Amino acid sequence: MQTAYQMVWMSAERTPEHLALIDDLSDRRLTYAELIGEIDIVAAGLFERGIRQGDRVATVLPSLFEHCLLLLALQRLCAVPALMNFRLSVAEIKNLISDGDINAAVISPDQVLKEAVEGALSTNGVLITVGNRIEGAEVFSDCRGDPSGLSFPSPEREDPAFIFYTSGTTGLPKGVVLGHRSTEPRVIWLSTQAGLRHGTHNRALGFMPLSHSIGFYGVFLATLALNGTYYVMSAFNPKDAVEMVEKFEITYMFAVPQLYHAMFQAPNYSAEKMRSTEVVLYGGAQIDGEFLKTLDGEWAAVIRHIYGTTETMCSLYNPDPVGQHTRLRPGFYSRTRVIDIDGGVEDQVKAGQEGQLIVDATTDTVFTEYLNRPNDTAESIIEGWYYTGDICIAHENGDVDLLGRVDDLIRSGGENIHPGQIEEILMSHSAIRDVAVIGIPHKKWGEAVTACIVGDVIPVEDLERLFQNSEIAQFKRPRIYMFLENIPRNATNKIIRRELKANVSRSRTEETNYKIVEV
Repeated sequence: MQTAYQMVWMSAERTPEHLALIDDLSDRRLTYAELIGEIDIVAAGLFERGIRQGDRVATVLPSLFEHCLLLLALQRLCAVPALMNFRLSVAEIKNLISDGDINAAVISPDQVLKEAVEGALSTNGVLITVGNRIEGAEVFSDCRGDPSGLSFPSPEREDPAFIFYTSGTTGLPKGVVLGHRSTEPRVIWLSTQAGLRHGTHNRALGFMPLSHSIGFYGVFLATLALNGTYYVMSAFNPKDAVEMVEKFEITYMFAVPQLYHAMFQAPNYSAEKMRSTEVVLYGGAQIDGEFLKTLDGEWAAVIRHIYGTTETMCSLYNPDPVGQHTRLRPGFYSRTRVIDIDGGVEDQVKAGQEGQLIVDATTDTVFTEYLNRPNDTAESIIEGWYYTGDICIAHENGDVDLLGRVDDLIRSGGENIHPGQIEEILMSHSAIRDVAVIGIPHKKWGEAVTACIVGDVIPVEDLERLFQNSEIAQFKRPRIYMFLENIPRNATNKIIRRELKANVSRSRTEETNYKIVEV
């Protein structure tokens, strides 16, 4: 078992002079030897400020160069980073810190946030800002010390290493506690399933948030553990991302599909600029099948689909998803079943039937618990299996087709309908910029399939024709179309359906600018 720090330290032993980390906001760049030296100095500074092994430290930051150093320095001390999405509201961040018994926090220099966090931290909690100095907080640039006296803590396998947070599409995010045992396999699977080879040839674009398991494990830590070079992208901008791929000859990217789509639509995009790419992975959201075909045809990289959650990292994958973008198979570190949606661990469905995907929770990649939420943990892990909440169709050979979320399932006219199938058909219309499908209460149907569309108002006859020309059963087509300005999404671009449902329900009874058409 290796900690995150140990994995990077080993890389420094192998290739001390190879570039490890390159900043996008300055001329800062560190070789592996320099990186380890800097981590040790920062760790000593944190130690002098009272941070010790096992302390929980909230990091509420964009994916900055300093954030990279901070996370590895905390691991040097075997402290526990709690990586929070900096886009959450001040109230949400305050609640997460209070509920999580957080000992210290490193935040952006915002006075309102500082005051909220200060009041939520444990007694005498350390508070540090990255960037400008604000009253009542220390500044990260001063957080330096003499590492010569630092010891090397030796954690146990089950000791907490990191706390990540669920996407929070249904409420306040849950803290996902990951033991040190999970760190190494959460990197190694990228070689067994994704084909990411060890070596200094790897040049990764860090445009997924470090607070996301893809951004941290799948890109940042994997790149450094495999002796590659990590190019910091402090804030995602599709035009800048295209330029960085071309300029630095990026070989590796892993992100949600929406970021690739944004790059593809950037004014400076061209297929020629993607010629350096070797491995491109996507996960975390559904991808449009036609867009996937386009990427596969224009980008030099091998494109692979990865399915996982914050709790499991990687449970399923498809090394050749073009033409079968919903098909997935178990990977090296996973054991899965598809069970009856309302059934138990032993109630596996037959081939061709739909059910809920569950994952063997005894695998090292899987989380330990939800932070301070024993009831939620007990509901999610039953008899050694983690209930993902995702619906799949099972196949004889162990493959599955991913359909959607149990919570997103629309029950209309006695039938189960999956929003993703409807959304994919609607997105094929050139005038639709974004779409989300939900079920809203309806006297006749129980729930009416409702398509929420961002784009110009389109004649319903044209939309109906999309479904008439598709292979989808006609009872699944939308009964209500709603045209609005935007779809509420969280930081990882997942649709916040509860908020959307509330907006739709309100617009049906109140005066709004939304146009609603029932068919």
